[in-house]
Amino acid sequence: MYSSRSSAEPVSAQVDAGRDGDGTTRERVLQLVVEEGPISAAALGRRLDLTAAAVRRHLDAMTEQGIVEIKNVTSRRKGAGRPSRRYVISQEGQQVLGDDYLGLARRALDVLGDAVGDEAPRALAEAYFAGHEDRYRQHLAGIDDLDERAERLAELFSEDGFAGFTRKVGRDNPLLAMQSTQLCQGHCPVREIAEAHPVFCEEETEMISRLLEVDVRRLSTQAAGAHVCTTHVPVGRERLAAEQRARRSASDAPQDPTTRTASAGSRLSGGRKRIVISPRQQERLS
Repeated sequence: MYSSRSSAEPVSAQVDAGRDGDGTTRERVLQLVVEEGPISAAALGRRLDLTAAAVRRHLDAMTEQGIVEIKNVTSRRKGAGRPSRRYVISQEGQQVLGDDYLGLARRALDVLGDAVGDEAPRALAEAYFAGHEDRYRQHLAGIDDLDERAERLAELFSEDGFAGFTRKVGRDNPLLAMQSTQLCQGHCPVREIAEAHPVFCEEETEMISRLLEVDVRRLSTQAAGAHVCTTHVPVGRERLAAEQRARRSASDAPQDPTTRTASAGSRLSGGRKRIVISPRQQERLS
C-alpha cells in the first residue's frame, strides 16, 4: 500500500527551492530510491554514509513534495512484527525526472489510433526503439559474456534517462539454471504513453531480447503500476546450455588413433566383448 502527502506548491518549484547546500545529497538520495526502491532509510544511510536522521530529513521533504511515496512492506519471516517503511519514486516524481511532451504525444497517438487502428502506435514504438537499438548494438559489440552485456545495456539505458541497473538473482544456488540477472529501469521517459499503448513495452522487451541475444521475460513495468521496469535475463540457463553444447562437441570430436586401437583390442571379432577370467575363477568352473 502506498501513501503520500501532497503540497499546494508546485513540485518543480519545490525541487528548485531545495537545491541549496543539501541539493546534491538530496539528488543522491532520490537516485538511489529510483534505482533500488522499495528501500529503507537505514539502507539509504548505509549506501550514502549518512545517518538515518539525515536521510529521513531528505525523505520527509520529498514525501511532502509528492516526489517519493512510502510503501509498507511486511516481512515473510514467521512471527514478523509490524510492516516496515520503504520508499519508492511516485508518479509525480517520475514527471519531475522528465517526461518530454508526453501529454501531447499521447493525445496524438490516441487520435491516430482512432483513425487507423493499432498500426500507428506500433509503428511509432518500432521507430522509437529502432534508434536506441542501433546505438546500443554498437556499444555491445565484442561483449560475449551475458552478464557483462546486461550490465553494459543498463549503463546505456541510464545514459538515455531510463535509470538502468541490474540485480543478480540466485547466484548462491548450486543449480546453474536457477541463476539469473534482472535488468531494471527505475525511470521510464515514455511511461504515460506506454500506459495507454502497451505496445511500447512490448517493443522494448523485444529490443532487449535481440540486443542480449537471448529470450527474456518482462516481470513488471511502470506502465502497469510497478515502481521499476524489470526484465528477467536467464544467465544461468544460457551458461548451462553452452556447457552442454561444449560437452556434445567434445564427444563428437574424432578420437586419438591409439585410443581407438586400444578400445578395439578389448573386443573380439564380431563386436563381442573380451571376458578375462582369473585363475581362481577357472578352478571354480572346472
